Amino acid sequence: MQTLLVIVHVIICLILILVILLQAGRGQGLAGASFSGGGVQSLLGTRTADFLTKATTTAAILFLFTCIGLDLMEAQKSRSLFDAQRPVAPVDVQQIQEALDKIKAEQARQAGPPATASQSESKAAPSTTPLPESASTAKPKD
Repeated sequence: MQTLLVIVHVIICLILILVILLQAGRGQGLAGASFSGGGVQSLLGTRTADFLTKATTTAAILFLFTCIGLDLMEAQKSRSLFDAQRPVAPVDVQQIQEALDKIKAEQARQAGPPATASQSESKAAPSTTPLPESASTAKPKD
């Protein structure tokens, strides 16, 4: 529907432009330049000015209605900022917890078998306690 209205609107725009340019104004417009003077009157008949005036009025009214129609169609698509927000779906905490547990289990499986307490102590970083100095490396005191 909107596509059809846009096509009609464009056609009316082109007709409106053409009808306005064909009208004789103070400088005769395109009617004098393109149709060599009074050629438009002889081409379309003796009542050309009256016909062009009515055609311009009709095209302008149709242009106005198509503009309003397109605006109404666009307004129905958009929503107002003042409308109440739609309710948000409730969060299922149980599903989130199950997903987190599944991810943790997957990461633990990829890391390898779980370390026992004795293995974790042997893998721990060496202690930072100073080693006793041996007699050969000790510096003599003065």
